[in-house]
Amino acid sequence: MLKYALAVFLSAFLLFQVQPIVAKYLLPWFGGASSVWTVCLVFFQVFLLLGYLYAHLLCKIASIKHQTLIHVCLVGLAMLAFLPIEPSGAAVSGLTDNPQIEILLVLVLTIGLPYALISSSGPLFQSWFQHDFPSGATYRLYALSNTGSLLGLLSYPLLFEPFLDLKQQANLWSVGFLVYFAICLVCLWSAKRNLVPVSGANERLADHNADNTHESNLRPTLPTILLWIGLAATASVLLLATTNQITQDIASVPFLWILPLALYLISFIICFDKPTWYRRRFWVPLLIASSVAALIAIMKGSTASFWYQILAYTGMLFVGCMVCHGELYAKRPHPALLTKFYLTVSLGGALGGFFVALVAPLLFTGYWELHLVWVVLFVLVGLCLFANAKFKSRLMDLGAQVAWTLLCVVLSFMLYAHIENRKANVSEQTRGFYGVLTLSEHLFDEASSPEPRRIRLLKNGSIIHGSQLTLDGKPLFQPTSYYSEQSGVGLAIEYQLGKEHLPGPRVGVLGMGAATIASLCESCRTLTFFEIDPNVIDIEQRYFSNIAEARAAGVSVDVIEGDGRISLSGAVAGGEPFDFDVLAIDAFSGDAIPVHLLTYEAVELYWQNLSANGILAMHISNRHLDIAPVIIKIAKEMGKTVVKASNLDDQSRAVYASDWILMTDNQDFLNQLVSPQACNKGQVKDLPTWTDQYSNIVRIMSQPTIGNDSEHQRFTCY
Repeated sequence: MLKYALAVFLSAFLLFQVQPIVAKYLLPWFGGASSVWTVCLVFFQVFLLLGYLYAHLLCKIASIKHQTLIHVCLVGLAMLAFLPIEPSGAAVSGLTDNPQIEILLVLVLTIGLPYALISSSGPLFQSWFQHDFPSGATYRLYALSNTGSLLGLLSYPLLFEPFLDLKQQANLWSVGFLVYFAICLVCLWSAKRNLVPVSGANERLADHNADNTHESNLRPTLPTILLWIGLAATASVLLLATTNQITQDIASVPFLWILPLALYLISFIICFDKPTWYRRRFWVPLLIASSVAALIAIMKGSTASFWYQILAYTGMLFVGCMVCHGELYAKRPHPALLTKFYLTVSLGGALGGFFVALVAPLLFTGYWELHLVWVVLFVLVGLCLFANAKFKSRLMDLGAQVAWTLLCVVLSFMLYAHIENRKANVSEQTRGFYGVLTLSEHLFDEASSPEPRRIRLLKNGSIIHGSQLTLDGKPLFQPTSYYSEQSGVGLAIEYQLGKEHLPGPRVGVLGMGAATIASLCESCRTLTFFEIDPNVIDIEQRYFSNIAEARAAGVSVDVIEGDGRISLSGAVAGGEPFDFDVLAIDAFSGDAIPVHLLTYEAVELYWQNLSANGILAMHISNRHLDIAPVIIKIAKEMGKTVVKASNLDDQSRAVYASDWILMTDNQDFLNQLVSPQACNKGQVKDLPTWTDQYSNIVRIMSQPTIGNDSEHQRFTCY
């Protein structure tokens, strides 16, 4: 009994502990995009399905003794071939231009076989347990498995990520896999003393009459199997769609991956522990109430507070998963068919993940799968409610069905109206691996003005990534949004333009957006943009004139497609660093931050690509995260002088409030920027230094004020 419990718990713990570890390894290679986690989840769900299929087939064709022998041999092979785990993109580099396929290939080569084998442990060890203990509570082991999964997830941001670097985490996981191998050996030794074939176990199960309800479901009908798949797929889509909604404007980091997944698992644990936890009369009304709260969040969009969005979306996710998994458990088969049941459930989960990660980006121009799955969830709940409902009269039955149908129609209409409202004034919207880009245009001045201007905006998610004013359809080449002359980057470029550069300074920018910074560089020598998203480059070329105007003014403008950090690293490795006079870091997606651009190694790389008197300008304006302490700590460790430059809105010029960290050894620039007496002395909380091996997003979660409310606080010295 104990060996089965330990095996199920440990395998589940390892199964979910490895997910954030390998995903965090992959993030820097793919620009820190939130889609990295979505694609990783698809891999995990597909290989969970393969693990369950392996367990199902093994239980069908082999005796217990041979099952354990085969499993031990495969685990030993995985141990020799894959441990210690350490993802590497070199093996698949250049094989494909598709980042989703590249991520999947890296994961297959890194943890493919080990992950599939530990995925099979739940149904496999439970089958062996049922063989030895026919009257045992097999589904309780399923709850124990989910408990191990939950602890594996929650322990990562609380215990592993804060105190261990990535390599230590990977090595510790490898040790856990060795312990799992030892437990498998114990099971093999135990099986040698019991040669009863699995068919004999199934006969004993058939004779066992502990649960007559289960017996009636020994042969599930096709509609029942389709309902299993539908409920599992709906919960899976709800999980991934909610994760996308949360991470697209905050950060793609383990903490925000783990919260939705943990709630998803908790619903499994509760529902599969015992049937009394799920009661329709409680959870269905709660589903309606949580839907109202989430509907408010989705309608308010970015104007809703961070914590309200988190609570509303995760609350809806949890209740929705409780309903799906509660109905799934209510329709579970007899334990004799548990491997088939698990296989079907995992198939539904994999189909849901496949839809969100690979199909939805082809079908939708925005993140509309959350809207779709919301409606599907209510339709499925209605099918479950009225499939075997017992009302006092046929009229009550008909009335309830009509009421629920009307509820589905109203929800569908509101969500469709929200999508159409989001498309108002939108000229173009495109969805890619790195996010959703929206191009819109609307009247900027009053219509009664003699010469009313219009404004063209580029957004990633809900955050503006550049703009340009137009007059009579002609774009105006002038600074707007976060890139005014008074912004931190504007001051840095203005200083370098005032020096004796012939013919001007060299400026680099990580993150192009609408290339609005080009309007500050009319007299620069060179301007180099690094942009990872090809859709951004395409939209700038077709709708904005900033780069074209700069080139017409004689500036040598270059756009390098790819991750900026990788491009800078390649220049240094080749012995030809860019030698920028100003290097601006503004490579955010929505409000989400690419953590790999904010580490000690990253800042060190930026410095290697700056001239002797160069200035590093890092854009830190963010609604949810206080990035300043991270950068300031790195700067202090490197012995650099740091000033935070803030500016206020100027609505008449379409200028927005912004905060920039300016880092330099150029004392002349600092003296011209602000005198020590006039500089506000800043206090910053002490944080562990972020490195490529360590970062902790939880400690910088806040709602910092962007800009300042008085002129004398425009500059803050640290």
